[in-house]
Amino acid sequence: MRFARLTRRDLRLASGLMLFAYVVTHLTNHALGLISLASAQRGLDIWVRVWQGVPGTLLLYGAAAIHLTLAFSAIYARRTLRMPTVELVRILLGLGIPLLLIGHAIATRIAYELYDASPDYTRVVWALWSSDNEGRQLALLVPGWLHGCLGIYIAFGHRRTFQRLRFVLFAVAVLLPVLAGLGFLAMGKELAMQAANRAWLDAHPATDPAQRIALFRLRDTGLGIYLAAIAAVFAAREIRALVERHRGALIAVSYPQRTVHVPRGWSVLEASRSFHIAHTSVCGGRARCSTCRVRVVDGQDHCPPPGPDERATLERIRAPADVRLACQIRPLGDVSVIPLVATGRGVLKLDRLRHGAERDVAVLFVDWRNRASFSGRHLPQDVLYLAKVFTEAIGSVVLATEGAAFDAGTESAIAIYGLQVDVVTACREAATAAAGIERALDRLNGGLAGEFGQALDYAICLHTGSAAVADIGARDASRLAAAGEAIDDGVRLRRLAAETGSRVIVSEAFLRHAGGAAADSKRREVADGAGPALAAYLLPGVSTMELNSA
Repeated sequence: MRFARLTRRDLRLASGLMLFAYVVTHLTNHALGLISLASAQRGLDIWVRVWQGVPGTLLLYGAAAIHLTLAFSAIYARRTLRMPTVELVRILLGLGIPLLLIGHAIATRIAYELYDASPDYTRVVWALWSSDNEGRQLALLVPGWLHGCLGIYIAFGHRRTFQRLRFVLFAVAVLLPVLAGLGFLAMGKELAMQAANRAWLDAHPATDPAQRIALFRLRDTGLGIYLAAIAAVFAAREIRALVERHRGALIAVSYPQRTVHVPRGWSVLEASRSFHIAHTSVCGGRARCSTCRVRVVDGQDHCPPPGPDERATLERIRAPADVRLACQIRPLGDVSVIPLVATGRGVLKLDRLRHGAERDVAVLFVDWRNRASFSGRHLPQDVLYLAKVFTEAIGSVVLATEGAAFDAGTESAIAIYGLQVDVVTACREAATAAAGIERALDRLNGGLAGEFGQALDYAICLHTGSAAVADIGARDASRLAAAGEAIDDGVRLRRLAAETGSRVIVSEAFLRHAGGAAADSKRREVADGAGPALAAYLLPGVSTMELNSA
């Protein structure tokens, strides 16, 4: 990547990774204390040469300065402090790190530079242990590590390699700070045993009182400057808000359900949060995901052009020109927007069946076949959005039919007909629904192909037979469950669809009950050993299944 193209997001990530690398080496070295103090010291000697050399010093302190500056800038840029809890926790952890780190840095690096105090474990650990500050040192591990792990997850959690290694990474995230803390305690206990020897105490005198007082003053000064900087950022936000209110520069942001008025300079996402308008956002407003995207239906000329971070995300999802990220656009005038990633629970289910009586039913399966392809190319949030619109497109058709039961996962859906009607009517209703689903998904694909660069590949399977249908689970967390011949044979048809790539597979029994016909050339016997031979037709579309009028 050329430096000329570095964005704020790139700088935040690069500086964060540098700081995280330092924390990892620090904790790993602490963990060596479980072996012995000497082992930890040998490791420290190596890392001191790395981090206290000129290149390491420039990289480490440069990264810290950049990361902190960008954090202050991001806080100042916010027009509202309403945010999801996880986002608030991440910010508070980040702001809390320097409060603990300043004293540690002064007691180690600054003491070395000013008084040539050796930055070895014996001096530092014993000073903390003998002053009962070991708890504070252990507390220092928590905010920095959690903040770094959250940052790593947000930056790389959507990648396939990360997903494959997620259990290993989780184990490391839990074990490393625990081992580091235990290593520190082991070193403290080892030194306490050595301190029982008067000769050892004489050979390791405490820090000169005058030097200790000077270091404390430096620590207090550093903490004061840092706290003053935080206060200045929040004060600057309030001053800006007062100026904006005094100028009365309000703009209107119109949503499908209401219009709100906010000061010019607010982002659309901030407007949504301030007025409690449901608006999906996962990455914390950093243009890393695309879940907050909106379609600007009016007022595009009032929206500044996308910055580098927003442009990169929009190009990745192949968004059309009228789609923008709500966290990034700060309109200069009135705008009208439509959030594209819906919130809420989505598809509703019909009244529940509490008893699993067996009956003849028609079963309709719809499978999203290329979900893995989408998962490899897009963020998890985008994949969940696609799963949502996929199931909603199917559910809106199914639930329009009275008496149908419907349930859906992230890549498949099942509809069962015949709970209140005879099997012939059930098959005809299922066939009608299948045609409606095909049209709905084709319409959906018309937009998704342009936005995501590929269309949803799906398969529809239709079958009839006996099945027991019921709800299982607690009342507020129950879901549709079905078992029986119709379901088992339906699974065989779905497997055949996956093997052959057929768009529609209809069992001969279903076609006969529905009063339909299909060319004999499309007929296939399913003899897979999972049950009796099952006759089915492989069709390019539901429309090729000819039904006689009722």
